[in-house]
Amino acid sequence: MFGKGGIKPGEFVFVVQKDGEYNKVVIGRIQAVKGSKVHVAGTQIRPSGLIQRVGAGTAGERSKQVLSNPDPNNCIFMLIDRVETAPFNGETDQAVDRVIWINESRYLVLDGWIKENFPEVFAAALTSPTEEDRQQAKAVLREKMGALYERDLKEHVYAVARSARLL
Repeated sequence: MFGKGGIKPGEFVFVVQKDGEYNKVVIGRIQAVKGSKVHVAGTQIRPSGLIQRVGAGTAGERSKQVLSNPDPNNCIFMLIDRVETAPFNGETDQAVDRVIWINESRYLVLDGWIKENFPEVFAAALTSPTEEDRQQAKAVLREKMGALYERDLKEHVYAVARSARLL
C-alpha cells in the first residue's frame, strides 16, 4: 500500500518478478489499479550478466543477494553488468510480485541508466580481457558521462564510476 489512500495511477514503481531461479525487475509508471492488480507501463530488465557470473561462480555474496532480493537501493549491482531489456506494458499482481513505490527522480535515474546503455559500458570497463580494452572502455565511459545533461543521472553515474574505481 502506498501513501495515503494507497497506490494510484501516475505513480512510479519498481516491480520484482520471479524469473526462473532469479528475479527480473520492471520500472515504470502505474496506468491503472484494480484491487491487487496494477497495470504498469515501463521497462523490463533481466540482469543476464549478473546471472551468468553467479552461475559461473565468479560473483560474490552481495551479487547473489541482489539477484534473490533486488530493490531500488541495491539494483545498481544489476545495472553495472549486461542486462536484457524490453518494453513492458502489462499487469502485475501485488499478491505475487513485489511492487515498490519510487519517486520520479529515482525512476528517471534508473530509466536514464538503461536508455543511455550504461550497463554495457560499465560491463566493458569492468570485465575487458586486456588492459588496452579496459582503458578504451573507460574512455568511452568518461565521454558518455561528460555528455549527460540530467543532473541526478549524472551525479549517480559519477558516484558509481568512482566507487567502482573507474575514474
